[in-house]
Amino acid sequence: MSEKILGCKSPDRLPAGVGRLMTVAVWSIMGVLTVITAFQMRDRVVRNSHQHPRVDVNDFDRWMHMFPGFLFHHANFVNDLWPMPPSTLYLLSPLALFSPANAQFVWICCKPFMVAAIFYMVLAMVRRAGVRLSAAAIALLAAIWFWPIIGDMQEGQMNLFMLTPMVAGLFLAQLEQPRTDWLAGWLIGLAVCIKVTPIIFLIYMLWRRRWRVAAAMVLGTLFWIFPVGALAFGWQQNLIWWNQWTHIMITPYVLKGAVSVYSGESIPSFLYRLLTHVPAFITSHHGGQKLWYVNVLNLRPATARLVVRMVLVIIGLTGLLWMYRRLPTLQCRRYIMEIGAVAAFMLWAEEWCWVPHYVTLVLTIAAAGMIAVDDQAPAQAARRAWLALWVAAVLMLFTSDAVKIFGPHASNWGRTLDPSLFAGIGLVLVILFAGYSRFTAYGRAGTGHEIGAGGNELRSAR
Repeated sequence: MSEKILGCKSPDRLPAGVGRLMTVAVWSIMGVLTVITAFQMRDRVVRNSHQHPRVDVNDFDRWMHMFPGFLFHHANFVNDLWPMPPSTLYLLSPLALFSPANAQFVWICCKPFMVAAIFYMVLAMVRRAGVRLSAAAIALLAAIWFWPIIGDMQEGQMNLFMLTPMVAGLFLAQLEQPRTDWLAGWLIGLAVCIKVTPIIFLIYMLWRRRWRVAAAMVLGTLFWIFPVGALAFGWQQNLIWWNQWTHIMITPYVLKGAVSVYSGESIPSFLYRLLTHVPAFITSHHGGQKLWYVNVLNLRPATARLVVRMVLVIIGLTGLLWMYRRLPTLQCRRYIMEIGAVAAFMLWAEEWCWVPHYVTLVLTIAAAGMIAVDDQAPAQAARRAWLALWVAAVLMLFTSDAVKIFGPHASNWGRTLDPSLFAGIGLVLVILFAGYSRFTAYGRAGTGHEIGAGGNELRSAR
């Protein structure tokens, strides 16, 4: 089947041999950079353990020092220093075989494999929808995605670890087969047990009437929480930990709307520091501390929490209304657009959100890239997509140390102005206003799933 039939647009595709050579070169460079980073972080942990034994190098270093207390002494969850669900205790337990420094090295070396798996699954999903990303679109995807990946590696965080089973689940769900549907839900359930936020895809699958995937998500989440947790730590200890963790990490934000992080890069954090008199960041000043404020209003905390909830509810309802039309097949452009928008909202709605969390934006970037190169997309939409990708690349660059060219406090101001948040907003707006025809968006030519094919619209699924 020709690319014209599939609606692909790849004017700058490279010859196969050149493409393979570039692929090998890119991944080889990434492998070298990973090993260098791994050795550097290991060395930092070793030196820090001698010079400042009570100071953690990064999040992963802190978790590795907390690990023995949980595994061998059944320590309690008493604060947010271990923010992940208790299931991560047994998922990370093999790393307990190493010293903190060697565990850091191993953990960083695992990240390129996660990145490669995510990258190729995302590109494969776009291809199944009938579009092949061009070399230029892939280059922009990499330029935007690079900085969250580096942040995840340097901070030793769990975002790529969560994203791998989540993307694998979305990848398998697109196949629309009973076996792959059950496996898809089981994998997304695993992602939920690494980091709770992928639970939003349960709402999506229910809305889209993918009942098998939704049921498998519920069953998979329960499987990872209860049977596996009980086998690892015993029923009683497992339930104690989940009860403690839920009261610390879930209840205050989900049930009470409390926002405890003012300098984060999500919508709750951004709105809270604009609407209430809380410090956006703190700097050292002549031996003391200086508090910096950016609020334009001085609302009471309860009022600000209500505003935050209303904004998130409005965005969520707008998304559901945008997805009101039935979706006959997931092997279409619309599925790529929708999971990209849901992934962005997943980041926006978090209480705790930093640049490394934005590795999840890869789904949103891929959706915008698809619109940019697609022959079937309106010309104006394609131009907007290219513009949004370039703007996002520049904004994400300023999440790195490059922002320091603007002054000593530029990093703090960069986080306060949220370039990553606004990069995602721009990409989502491109997706929402793509302007595809109904036939093109909801059906892929040549699959038998076309909207209105033969005069009959498929109505078996939302």
